[in-house]
Amino acid sequence: MLQTNRALRRAGRVVPAAVLTAGLLAGGAVTAAPAFAGGAPLTLTVQPPSSIGAAGGPVEFTETIANPGGTGWAVVLQLTAETAAGAGENFISIEARNELNGLWDAVPVTLHHEQDKDVFSAEVIGKIIVPAGEKKDVHLRLGAPMGKPHDGASNGGVGPAVTLRSEVKGWWQDTPVEPAVRDTRTIKVDAISNELAGVPAKAVAGGAPVEFDAVLRNPSPSAYTNLGNVLFADKHAKVEVRRADGTWSTLTGITVPDGNPGQAGFYLDGRNSSAAPASTTTDRVRLSYPAGTPGTAGEVRTCVFVNESQDTPFHGTTFCAKGATIAITEAATPRPTTPAPAGTSATPAQPSTAATSAAAVPAAVTSASPTATATATADAPAPAGRLAVTGADGGRTGLLAGIAALLIGAGIAAFVVVRRRRADGTA
Repeated sequence: MLQTNRALRRAGRVVPAAVLTAGLLAGGAVTAAPAFAGGAPLTLTVQPPSSIGAAGGPVEFTETIANPGGTGWAVVLQLTAETAAGAGENFISIEARNELNGLWDAVPVTLHHEQDKDVFSAEVIGKIIVPAGEKKDVHLRLGAPMGKPHDGASNGGVGPAVTLRSEVKGWWQDTPVEPAVRDTRTIKVDAISNELAGVPAKAVAGGAPVEFDAVLRNPSPSAYTNLGNVLFADKHAKVEVRRADGTWSTLTGITVPDGNPGQAGFYLDGRNSSAAPASTTTDRVRLSYPAGTPGTAGEVRTCVFVNESQDTPFHGTTFCAKGATIAITEAATPRPTTPAPAGTSATPAQPSTAATSAAAVPAAVTSASPTATATATADAPAPAGRLAVTGADGGRTGLLAGIAALLIGAGIAAFVVVRRRRADGTA
């Protein structure tokens, strides 16, 4: 018991209260590692995360230390995370769950460079009590934040993979765990990304808007916060996004002094948005260009900014996708037309002529005063041998034809009277 109390006094300088409580509960069953080599029947099982997201949140996993022997152990778990050269401070994070309150405590890490790789070493994670014949789960989280909140790194990176090395060590340096208990795992580093889909090849300046999709993908199990999903387009363009209720929201473009002077950035989901693990989000975008927009202004592209500076837009850990170009043309100008002179119609009126003549009248006509009227309407077809007329000209033509018929009839009647007189011998 004296040995246990001495160990706890030594641990009190660096071990959290949760670990001390576990040691007290174990009581006399907890002893130091045996002084002789080869007496460590411990095993280590690691269930690593499938991947982590670059600049994303940490991902939980578990490491299990088992003790099938008859003596309790007090051990520590040491972790290192190795990645390709190019990382910086705060690029890797390791956290351990506090057994008392269930919260996550940050584990201090140190960075050192080794030729073509960067190595992040975790400080010793407390004292872990593994009673005889039992096992102990250590709940951890590994992340690649690549900076701090609202202070994302703009240079360097982590990946495409992280090598996680775990080792169980004895609590006292002079009594190492032998044989060594180690595990090595390779963890993929995924990245959030966005892309444009269905971008039309052409748009008309001053014409109808064009539509396409902006797709944001997070393939990793990391949650992303402090996120800016941005569409870059001509600063004079009108950019709208369709919301969940079907309405269109007009976005405000933001320009920066050191950016492209002809372009502006439009936050599709607002500043400090988020992306859930293993999620895909699609924004429907509507874009229109004012009249006079030059044809070279049709470039559009998307970028995702993580942990943007609160004072400087578009500055943080940056992921940009390949853009697209929309050919902008001017609206077609209609050809001018010359109006027809007033009082004329498309079809010139034909001159009216009498439909009958004296030569065409049969000699046997005996009516002394024949009457003929010409009446034509737009709906009724004209009689054979006569033109159809409509409107005011049709009324006048009918009147003239009637007078002509009367005159011809009077002439015929006079001719018949003369012939009768001659036959009677009175002429």
